Amino acid sequence: MAPQPKAAGKGCELDKYIGRDVGLEVAFACGDVDPRTINFMPIGALRAKEFSLEWDTVDATADDNKGNTRSNLATYKTFSCSGDGTCKKKDDTQSNQTALFMHVNDPQGTSGQPVAWIRITCPDITVYAFCIITSIGRTMPFDELATFNFEATATDSPFGVIVEKTPEVGG
Repeated sequence: MAPQPKAAGKGCELDKYIGRDVGLEVAFACGDVDPRTINFMPIGALRAKEFSLEWDTVDATADDNKGNTRSNLATYKTFSCSGDGTCKKKDDTQSNQTALFMHVNDPQGTSGQPVAWIRITCPDITVYAFCIITSIGRTMPFDELATFNFEATATDSPFGVIVEKTPEVGG
């Protein structure tokens, strides 16, 4: 018996995903607040989102290493993220880029530090990181689209960088 085709309107399940399927959100709260309990605002009109997790290492090589192979130990990890997108004239439920810029310029309620919780939701993992927003800017060429960008790096919090499996929709 041949496999039955999927019902019309249900679509095909894909194994891969594209960048617009990833959400990047921010919450202006202190590092001692559990990020899984707060409301996040999407940073919208993004065209690119990126994050990386890297470990610093120290050389632990000694004269008893076999085969002249170096030995390394991991010490501290660095989480960083960034995004860039198109400027919008005003914030709304999907953008909030003006609120992010205003917070970085004059961080109220976070001890004068340009910090925020950032949540990145991919189809397979969700990352929460308490970050310092290290840069934010806009580019406005004379005859091109106005764009914005930001960069952030995780900083100390009682929760560290949290990585969880993203719950399946409807499951």
